[in-house]
Amino acid sequence: MVFMGKKFYVVQEAEIVDPTVRKNFADCLDSKDIHQSAEGERYNFVGFIFTNDKMLISFPKRMFGSVKRKYLEENVASLKKYMRLLFKCIVKASSQKGEKFAGIRQELASSFPFTDFLEIYKYYITYGLYSKEREIKKFGYAGTISWKDTILRSQKIITEGNLLFQPLVIREDIREHVFISKCMAYAIDSTLDQFSFFLEGRKTGLDIKDIDFQNRNNVIKKLKRAKTSAFKDADKRLIHALISFFESIDPRGGIFQLKIYSFHVVWEDMVRHYLTRFFKGINDRNEMEFSDEARKNEFKKRIFHPDIRGEAGYALEPDFYWYLKDKNIRYIFDAKYYHKIEELDHKQISYYFLLKHYGLDKNNPGQVTDQPKTYNALILPSEGENESIVHFRLNPFFNRDENDFEIIEQYLNMEKVMEYYFK
Repeated sequence: MVFMGKKFYVVQEAEIVDPTVRKNFADCLDSKDIHQSAEGERYNFVGFIFTNDKMLISFPKRMFGSVKRKYLEENVASLKKYMRLLFKCIVKASSQKGEKFAGIRQELASSFPFTDFLEIYKYYITYGLYSKEREIKKFGYAGTISWKDTILRSQKIITEGNLLFQPLVIREDIREHVFISKCMAYAIDSTLDQFSFFLEGRKTGLDIKDIDFQNRNNVIKKLKRAKTSAFKDADKRLIHALISFFESIDPRGGIFQLKIYSFHVVWEDMVRHYLTRFFKGINDRNEMEFSDEARKNEFKKRIFHPDIRGEAGYALEPDFYWYLKDKNIRYIFDAKYYHKIEELDHKQISYYFLLKHYGLDKNNPGQVTDQPKTYNALILPSEGENESIVHFRLNPFFNRDENDFEIIEQYLNMEKVMEYYFK
């Protein structure tokens, strides 16, 4: 498909690399972008590559089936919709606190200063364009009267015993757009124009023709000078983001690449949100059920120290842990950003057995009645409907105390999880 002079190529992470795509983007794809598997080369990133005449869009693993993929390759409006959804999810994950999201933030700003743009745009949406107020005073009859200036400057007229002032002095507050405003306008409007395929927002429309933004050194010099006189914290953050933006952009343009290698972190955060809001429980067939209405579940990432050395020893970190005291039920889930599972997940098994008696009454460690019912699950993306299948069921021949130990693979529709995450 060709649109606006660019030919589009749509792929998904972990798919077998198309030789045509490999050849057409040879200057843009490096060894980190391709993973060698037993079946051949596979894409190893999520994101976008733009050249002057081509665009490669790599969506997350198992986001679309073959029919949907073919439809997107022929429908620009729908393709842009999903590109924007993907970008919004990446941005939302990058804004989360915590060290594990640092990689996403770095990848987001690796080729273009999107983090600076987002800070500038946030200021614009919150406060409008940066401006200074200037008060002017003029003769007139409509507006706010400055009586002090009127008494000092106006002609005094006595008529029928009354003292009149002609004309009145009117005070008017003028909000002036200054250099910083025009830097904001350039950053916002040029970015929205350049990346309109996946970025949407409100442009400023401010006329900035009187400033040479190709002379970046002069722009940066003036911004640094303006920063020294900024008083409000929000203004300081704005100017800092503008300086960083102009220090990072390449005025020559050319190839643009946004490659996310850490989408497993985004997937984990999206799953956390989905479970917290919509998880309803697990039925008697050991299948997950989800609600249509938002809930307030308490899934959390937990760190446990079953090693006798405590924090100095080895730790366990299941992605999602929730113990319902009133029902004596425990959920231990792990997010898996896999194309497919090809081997037994030993880590999930260790979670169960090493945490089996965690939280029981220490005075009665052998009381079986205190043992919570534990559900174990691996949560993976799917292009289809939500589905639960058995990953592992323990044969009691190997452990007679665990007749019903089971791990399920829960597949969640990637598109739906992304949409709920952003909303």
